[in-house]
Formats: sequence, C-alpha cells, structure tokens
Amino acid sequence: MEEALVCLQPRELVETGRCWSDLPPDLLSVIASKIFFLAHCNFKLVCKSWNMTSPIPQPLPSSPVESPYFNSPCLMYSSWGNNSWKLFHSLYNQLYDLDCQELMDAEILFSKYGWLLMSRSDELDELITLFFFNPFTKQKIELPTTTSSFISACFTFPPTSPDCTVVGIFSGSTICTIDFGLLKIGEREWKSKSFKNDGYFIISSCPPLCCNGVYYCLDDKSREIYVFDPMEEYKWQWVRYNKYIETKVEGDIWGVFIIEDERRVSVKKLDSSQMCWIELETLGNKCLYVSSTGSFAETCIVDGMANIIYFNKFHGKSGVFYSLNSGMYHSVVGDFASKEGYRLAEVDFGTWIKPTV
Repeated sequence: MEEALVCLQPRELVETGRCWSDLPPDLLSVIASKIFFLAHCNFKLVCKSWNMTSPIPQPLPSSPVESPYFNSPCLMYSSWGNNSWKLFHSLYNQLYDLDCQELMDAEILFSKYGWLLMSRSDELDELITLFFFNPFTKQKIELPTTTSSFISACFTFPPTSPDCTVVGIFSGSTICTIDFGLLKIGEREWKSKSFKNDGYFIISSCPPLCCNGVYYCLDDKSREIYVFDPMEEYKWQWVRYNKYIETKVEGDIWGVFIIEDERRVSVKKLDSSQMCWIELETLGNKCLYVSSTGSFAETCIVDGMANIIYFNKFHGKSGVFYSLNSGMYHSVVGDFASKEGYRLAEVDFGTWIKPTV
C-alpha cells in the first residue's frame, strides 16, 4: 500500500499562512524518516524546530529484498567476540541487528548477488566447511569440504545458477607454487590447479575478480597483478600502491587506490589490452561501496551521491564516505570532514551486501 500525507485541517485554517516551524513534531519526524542524509542536512537547516527533529527509525522489514529502504548496498559485519551481526544502512545511517545463528564462528570470504560465501574451520576433523548463505532469506547452500583453507575466494554467478563457479586460492600456496581450487555448483569435489611461483608473488586476501573468464588477483607486497586463466598460463603486471581494492563496473575493472597513509583516494580503470591503469577524473553517475570481501558500483538514485566512495569505516556512530569532488572523508551524519582516513574506526569482519530478488 502506498503511503500518503493527508491534511485534515479546515480549509480556512490552512489558508491563514501558518509558519513552517509550527508543523507538528510527529509529522516532521515522519517526513525526516523518508529522506536520505543529504536532503536531511538541508531539512535541519530550515529552522530550530526542524533541526531538533529526530526521524522515526525504519524497522528492518521481514523481507528486505522487497523493501525500497534496502535498494542499496548495506554493510554487514560481526563482533567477532560474541558472534552478533549488524546491518548498516548507509543512506539512513542506521544499524539493524541480524539473527544469523547459521554464521556462528564463520568467516566471510566473498559477497555478491545478495549472497555470502562463508568458511568455517573444524579443528576436530581438520576440515574446512564452506557454504553460501543469504542473510535476508536465510537460505543456505552447502559446498564440499576442503582440507585447506582459502586465503581468498570469489564466485561468478548467484549460487542458485547452474553456471556458478567458485574460485579460491588455498592457504597452502608457497613461495614455489600457487594453488587454486575450482568448484562448479553441483560438483562433489574441488578441482585444483597449481602454478609455479617465482617467489616474489605473495597472494593478498583481496578476492580474485572474474572478468571475461579471467581472474585478476593482487599481490600483497608489491601490488603486482596476477592474471589467472583456468585454460592458460599466467602473466604479471606491476602496480605499486599502499592499498588497493578491485571492483567490476559494467564489464570493466576499476581499482580503488588508497595512498599516502590514506590521505588520497583515486579510482583507475584497467586497460586489459595494455595491462595498465587509466585514472578516472569522475565516476559519472556512479558511487562505489568498497570493502576487502565485497565491493559494488551503483547508479545513483539520490541527488548529490555521485562521485563518492563508501568504505567500511565509521566516525563515531556515523558511516563515512570519501568524496572525489572535495578530496576528503565525510561523515554521513554530522559535519566531520578530513583529508586523513587512518584515524577512522574500520570494521574488520564486514562486507557490503545488497539484497537481490
């Protein structure tokens, strides 16, 4: 059912020209709860009474997949000590509690298509349990166990698709070899493929990124890119930056580079033909959501959101984004702005995830 605001006052009272500051607080709270943070900043500037208005918190719907409030990526993270899970909505700057007992003692490897790829160690059997989990529908899909954990992993399609393939890099990789594990949904055993390592390549925990059937992996030390083709040999390309996150945007690979002690953030597009990076001056109508286990590019649906990057960082109780226009980190709520990001609180066990049908 669509929502609407109806005025029940007599016509002659409406036409007397009442001041906007005289609107009932309950009505102001309803209005404030329906607008995003940028519009909410302007809302609070109207007058003192509007500035003091608190929006009504949006309850977590029984089915976030069908809720307009969750039509954007949310940051899902756990408090590792007590296995509790939170869902942070960046547009409303609100936290929700999630009941995910299925994820107890499990680690997020990758997030995409509204699904989580999870890993859990069983010390008694010395086996690694792997499974897909949809935190919104509670659907769970078990995968064959392995005897070695993954440093990083990804999947190519939703796990409900027969075309879904899981690709991971085993922690058993050494300075001499790099060991990949591959599994197509429906298969009962993992396939492995090893490549010779010259000793200089140290695999990062940043997940591989699949583009046109090829997997792009990142070196943890020298920021070198490793291109893995399951059908062919691999090749190298040098990139030297302090911190780097990959994401796929409409068939292209974009890299988010965080350099100079997190004082500067730049976005580059990979030219796969020349194996070089091309710096982007603007994201166009896109905004990015980046974390080490799940990153997204979204077409902006709210004015003023383009050309910004959401990180898994917080300033107090407020989420944080980086604006390419200002070259600064900003809090979602409040007036925090800084060129430095290293003092911000960072969620270690979290990932961006978007509910999908």
